[in-house]
Amino acid sequence: MTWDNTYRNHQQVWGDKPGELAIFACNYLQGIEASYRDIEILDIGCGYGRDALYLARSIKCRVVGIDNSSEAIEMARKSCADLESRVRFECCDFRQMSDGKFEIIFASNFYQLLEMEERNALRDVIKKKLKPDGMLFLSTFSTGDPEHFGKGKRIDNEDNSFYDERFLHFCKREELERDFSFLTIKELVEHQYCEPRSNGEVHHHISWLLLGIN
Repeated sequence: MTWDNTYRNHQQVWGDKPGELAIFACNYLQGIEASYRDIEILDIGCGYGRDALYLARSIKCRVVGIDNSSEAIEMARKSCADLESRVRFECCDFRQMSDGKFEIIFASNFYQLLEMEERNALRDVIKKKLKPDGMLFLSTFSTGDPEHFGKGKRIDNEDNSFYDERFLHFCKREELERDFSFLTIKELVEHQYCEPRSNGEVHHHISWLLLGIN
């Protein structure tokens, strides 16, 4: 199932409330002595914009949200009429972004959708796009996730990766510490939560929340 079909069929599939990483990021940023009114956040894999809009409203920053689903971006643009001066959405692949650097890069439950070469490419983009002293906020499924880990077809030559309707990769702490060693990892916590779906289902997940400083 493509993401365009997912958004076309289910609209706001995870509701309109912010995800776990957005809440974590806002709590952290609001708790330190700094002004974020003039910074710009890059939200990679923004979907229909629920986290980008929450970030812009909560910490009064500017946000650029990118996603390769045109359906998601169209939904996101319709939701930001009151924030047009501070939020913009672009339909593009993260590897084909225009030039520019950001104080914060945000990637919620996106890393887990990428195969090995794509994960390598994302880390290269983060290295290129993150300003000195900038922050990365990233969430991704843990190997302890009870909802999806071990289900579907195991992927050859990809540890802890499976295909069940779509590709999913699951991380251990050691993998994240190794792959993001170009940053100073300030927080890396396993987080358990329940995720409501628009069809009434509730999924139980365990994900990593990572905060890295450039």
